Amino acid sequence: MSTSSGSPLLTDAIHAEITAQGGRITFARFMELALYHPAWGYYHAVQRRPGRPGDFLTAPEAHPFFGITLARQLAECWERLGQPGQFTVREYGPGIGGLAWDILGGLQREHPACLAALAYDLVERNPQRVAEALAAFRAEGLGDVVRAVSPDDVASLPPLTGVILANEVADAFPVHRLIWHAGDLREGWVVQDGAGFAEDIAELSPQALAADPAGMLRAQGITLQEGDRIEISPAAAAWFTAAAARLARGYAIVIDYGYPAAQLYQGHRLAGTVRAYRAHTVTDDPFAHVGEQDLTAHVDFTALRDAGEAAGLAFAGQTTQAAFLTSLDMGNLMVALGQDPETTMEEYLAAQAAVLRLIDPGSLGRFGVLLMARHAPVEPPLRGLSFPPV
Repeated sequence: MSTSSGSPLLTDAIHAEITAQGGRITFARFMELALYHPAWGYYHAVQRRPGRPGDFLTAPEAHPFFGITLARQLAECWERLGQPGQFTVREYGPGIGGLAWDILGGLQREHPACLAALAYDLVERNPQRVAEALAAFRAEGLGDVVRAVSPDDVASLPPLTGVILANEVADAFPVHRLIWHAGDLREGWVVQDGAGFAEDIAELSPQALAADPAGMLRAQGITLQEGDRIEISPAAAAWFTAAAARLARGYAIVIDYGYPAAQLYQGHRLAGTVRAYRAHTVTDDPFAHVGEQDLTAHVDFTALRDAGEAAGLAFAGQTTQAAFLTSLDMGNLMVALGQDPETTMEEYLAAQAAVLRLIDPGSLGRFGVLLMARHAPVEPPLRGLSFPPV
């Protein structure tokens, strides 16, 4: 049993939905409400909350070098597309625009011609966050470059020439929790348990059945044992398919923690990968602090690749963040910083620690990077794929 100590209003709303649905909801629906309820969800709460940076460190918060280095890959994409006069980068889940800010700074510093052609879309659910981001860009004279786009409006936009970008977005889409029990796949549903919530293992939901998890396991040659747990995210696959549908010509770059299916569904990860993050503390209890903690699960990059290919994208490559950033020569930014006479020792050491974390295979460096393309060159490999995965 888990007792919710989070938002009482959100807890009551989820309890009401459980009752309305006959006593249970899927974990995917619970996760959707916990994160995205329009009034009390983690990403939508009325009060100003720090969001992901306040609960765990993401790459853009580690150091601006992440975005500056990523800008190099975007500039190469622009060049491979023939340097179009309008080049759109559509970033999903930008929050208050930290990554966008560093990317624009990197382009201004190293690729001003690409910046001159750039239109940057911030696809963000939270209107408060995107308004804060737009105000900052306008204050710096970049209001004509950056615009806000509601996720609900993406489908009505004309297809773009450029890059679809998603950094630590796919892991926050709702997942179905599946358990191998008595020789078959079952699903972990969510039921009310006093003032909180608990898991009830029962048959697969229609949404999980439609995703054909048994077929996926057979295709990957994966055999589960009693009690093994996996997650599937039809929502993440649907998002990527829809995002890819608005790419007329260009590339898609998805960065997140996760693995291809054959690696994801093995070893200790068969205990399940759902995690809750709050104030830089991680637990495996998603039912505590409802609405006040982030919920994530490892990304199945095979499922994302399949979704992209179903939308007509071609596989361009996959690597780790460590190899990706190294291939794009993030190290020379450290060299330049060290040679700058105005750099203090404290600044240099802080940057060094951040860079090491970004490429550490035991930390952010192990993140996966998936690159796909439509009507865009993938040979020779993009620069970010120069080094083999670490």
